Amino acid sequence: MWRTVIVNRGERITLSQNRLVVYCDALEQKIPLGDIYALVLENGAASVSVSVLAALAKVGAHVYFCDEKHLPVGVSYPLNPYFSPLATVEKQLKLTRAFKDELWAAIVRQKILNQALCLKHRGAAGERINELKAIAAGVTPGDKNNREAVAARKYFPALFGFTFRRTDDDVTNAALNYGYSIVRSSVAKALVVHGYNGVLGLHHVGPGNPFNLADDLMEPLRPLVDQWTDAHCDELLESLTYSNRRNLIALINMPVLFDGKKTRVRYALDLYVKSLTSAINENDPSLLKIPVLLPLDEFFEDEEDG
Repeated sequence: MWRTVIVNRGERITLSQNRLVVYCDALEQKIPLGDIYALVLENGAASVSVSVLAALAKVGAHVYFCDEKHLPVGVSYPLNPYFSPLATVEKQLKLTRAFKDELWAAIVRQKILNQALCLKHRGAAGERINELKAIAAGVTPGDKNNREAVAARKYFPALFGFTFRRTDDDVTNAALNYGYSIVRSSVAKALVVHGYNGVLGLHHVGPGNPFNLADDLMEPLRPLVDQWTDAHCDELLESLTYSNRRNLIALINMPVLFDGKKTRVRYALDLYVKSLTSAINENDPSLLKIPVLLPLDEFFEDEEDG
């Protein structure tokens, strides 16, 4: 299974015999480059050479750069390995508003259904779950009636309590923000691999946002972070611990249901983006397939892990 390596104390990171070597407290840890999905640099004093970053890029790993609060503030991705990125971008530019509205409706609908599943997995009352299902059924092209926001007003209080506010500066929101940033960067990586330009979103159109398309596609995966945060609320104290952050990063290894099959999030992301490509190539929004939330299962074994 691919690994996400977190460097929170190591002072020097080098290469040796196709392995990443992290030196810490006179000890060293070696990790085969081919096993690395991502590297998280939490220690601002860590020394990393250009050759290390280049080697990670060659094996397809991405690198997070964190601030003093351990929050990702930057990320590097491998250069686009897709054989025809120009053709993909040209197709993105030709997408009609009506076509994008259909895709966005499918994304919002599944996001709300995943929120309903999150409530179900966390033991919420059936009436709350049914409310969200009814809201999902009312999503129209482009979500012009803003069912996404209506669902959020029902969902977050049902999951975290009626005093919860997404704007509060507390450890629960810190966990959500950290987890969302990990999911967002993983979605962005999958899009880069398939030749997409992240600026060209379906619904998100921020002129200064290089991740508009990732922000679109990540929406149905947010409940995965919500589910973990609620399940581990007793472990969330004044601020996120190293263990909290490590477990949030590991959410990309959790299972989801994709096209009827259980698979890890990171594998589902690749299939998710491939289905977007099929939808665009065939001019058929119904070909977009979206991950479905499953209960957390850290012992899940995927045949794709080899």
